[in-house]
Amino acid sequence: MADSSTKSATTSKTPDPSVLLEIWRSMQLVWRLMLDPRVPPLPKLIVPLVALYVLSPLDVVPDVLLVLGQLDDIALLFFGTKLFINLCPPDVVMEHRRALGGGRSVTDNDYVDGSYRVVDEDK
Repeated sequence: MADSSTKSATTSKTPDPSVLLEIWRSMQLVWRLMLDPRVPPLPKLIVPLVALYVLSPLDVVPDVLLVLGQLDDIALLFFGTKLFINLCPPDVVMEHRRALGGGRSVTDNDYVDGSYRVVDEDK
């Protein structure tokens, strides 16, 4: 006879808020980098090309296949965003991440004054 005190595990289908926050911050970062004149024009071409592919009726995997049709669009959005951010100048990216609250800024409190001496153990 089955024990009535055992409970079945339920899985929640709610999205992780940290993932949604990361997606939102990435969208904001891409927007800010697109508007920044210090970012070269070549990386800026990636964003409209990805948008054109996603909006275009031509797909590598047709959208009539239930899940697979959208997976190529999602993958291209993800990798296109990462490629764009990686091709932007790192100092500009960090500046915008700090402005969005995603990066840590260095202050005087991050440094500790001190002195040291070298101890030679061979003596």
